[in-house]
Amino acid sequence: MAKKTRKPIRTYTGDSFFYNNVGIGAIPNEKLTLNGNVSAIGHVSGHTFSGTWRGETLSSSQVNVEGVDIKSTGIEGDLFLKTTGTGEVIWDVINEGDEFTFNNNNVDGDLIVKGDIIEYASNGIVYSKTSVFTGPMTTGANTLNTFEKGLFKTAKYVVTLSNSTPSSTAFEILVTHDGVSTADGTTYGIVDAQATSLLSEVTASVGSTYIDLTITTTADCTATVYGVAHY
Repeated sequence: MAKKTRKPIRTYTGDSFFYNNVGIGAIPNEKLTLNGNVSAIGHVSGHTFSGTWRGETLSSSQVNVEGVDIKSTGIEGDLFLKTTGTGEVIWDVINEGDEFTFNNNNVDGDLIVKGDIIEYASNGIVYSKTSVFTGPMTTGANTLNTFEKGLFKTAKYVVTLSNSTPSSTAFEILVTHDGVSTADGTTYGIVDAQATSLLSEVTASVGSTYIDLTITTTADCTATVYGVAHY
């Protein structure tokens, strides 16, 4: 068998075309096989890129990519990509109590929040806190814990009492307190969807930890209290 002769590659003025495989520093097993690094001045384009990313930092400040799927094979669900501040991006989980800040951005669509909404003033001090409190009410007096007493000065509550009869009573309460032993409030805007109101009386008091609403009802029902505390 005649020994296969390898000939040098010659290029010419204008376009150069190589019909067979080309190897640079290695015997070719693809159309182009390279042993070593590739540098380019200009763009590198192709239909498909495959291989293993070794994690070296790209020299440019950004990479613009369109229409690329990020695959997460072997990664558990409900995670998101998060920058660490040290040049890395990791998969992370949203934990209860995590805070998200939107600076000068609009939210286009629905904003779903599981938990409280806290509004900060420009100096970073809490300005208001929005919470929802719920609880079953039996006929008579019922105590519902609301905001922690040491953290706010005034709160406004919108309360709905409802049951499966069906009956519904809505009203508002404005409350203030001294943080120690005294709380006072005014109830107004009582609206009943039936002849007999579910509300008999409501008072505010200072508990050991919370500002409490004592709601006296005329029938078993559920209280849903939408409260905004001002600091």
